[in-house]
Amino acid sequence: MIKKVDDYLNDPGILDDPEMMEAPECVREIHAIRLKLQDETAGMTTEEHVNYINRKAMAFLEQNGMSHLYVDFAKQKVEPVLI
Repeated sequence: MIKKVDDYLNDPGILDDPEMMEAPECVREIHAIRLKLQDETAGMTTEEHVNYINRKAMAFLEQNGMSHLYVDFAKQKVEPVLI
């Protein structure tokens, strides 16, 4: 069973946390989303994690009728600049 954000909002880690009890609802929801994402990506390599996030972002953009522009720095061999 895939847990939903509402399931995480009812998690003891959020419900019993004194800081979360005093936090606004939006902060509790962000925390629940972070926990969900953490569970969904546990055990992934960095590359798998990046691909997962990119797929989720693309699906969100498509569902909401938004376009996207992105740059794949890994393939462009961008070198850091020291100042």
